[in-house]
Amino acid sequence: MRLKENIRTFDFTPSSIEIEVKKLTFIKELPNLLGSPHKVSFYQLMWVTEGSAELKIDFRKIRVGVNELLLISPGQVCEFDITSDYSGKMILFTDSFFTVTEVDADFLYSSQILSLSNLNQVVSVCPLLADNLIALLEEELKTSADKFQATIAQSLLRVILFEAERNLSSAYPPSSNKYNLAQSFHNAVEKHFRENKRLEYYTSLLAVSERVLSKEVKLLTGETPKVYLDKRVVLEAKRLLAYSKLSAKEIGFLLGFEEPGNYNNFFRKHTGLTPANFRVSIK
Repeated sequence: MRLKENIRTFDFTPSSIEIEVKKLTFIKELPNLLGSPHKVSFYQLMWVTEGSAELKIDFRKIRVGVNELLLISPGQVCEFDITSDYSGKMILFTDSFFTVTEVDADFLYSSQILSLSNLNQVVSVCPLLADNLIALLEEELKTSADKFQATIAQSLLRVILFEAERNLSSAYPPSSNKYNLAQSFHNAVEKHFRENKRLEYYTSLLAVSERVLSKEVKLLTGETPKVYLDKRVVLEAKRLLAYSKLSAKEIGFLLGFEEPGNYNNFFRKHTGLTPANFRVSIK
């Protein structure tokens, strides 16, 4: 049996180049879609130039003010602000568009701006730099596509992301082995948390002892690897309970729990509520 999550998910509009720049006004033009919980299969880089917007991402409220950037990752459940007064730009791009080189791929999977400790961190960026780069990117995308367009667009996007990365303080620099180990754990959890919830699986996958992994993940996140892993499972359960029509039993099955009782006990242990009570509480 194949279950569907039923959370509205948008894919990138097919095009010759998988990057697009939009004015933030497009959000209010689609209030029923973007003002409601939804997911997308691509990255969204939000740049506010006037006012401020308050988003809800995975049950967290995040405010983005003037001259601030926010990067939203694929798969996150988001509700955009459709009431406040704000303006700016949104850059939409896929991972396949950005990861042309090994350096690019390494950035997406090891950068601080996308790390498990800084996910959805609002970053202040020089307005002159950001405005000019985004304007150049917009102009490039308006021209007729040729063999140079993708490379030029990628270069402009790189500078924007690298500038945001430089301005984001973190416990470890990107080259730190400690940082890379913790981020590798985060990436492994994202890929395998549904079918593997035992910490031993991840220590074996990363070829590291539980003691070493616990030390580095706790230094970066303040949590043990097991706590982080359990919280990731709970977050996905909450997403499905809040935004899908699947039954609690179906959600438990989708998350790798073979017995409904095990899923119910797991969820109640970490939230204090049964799945059914949680679903009622957020309506």
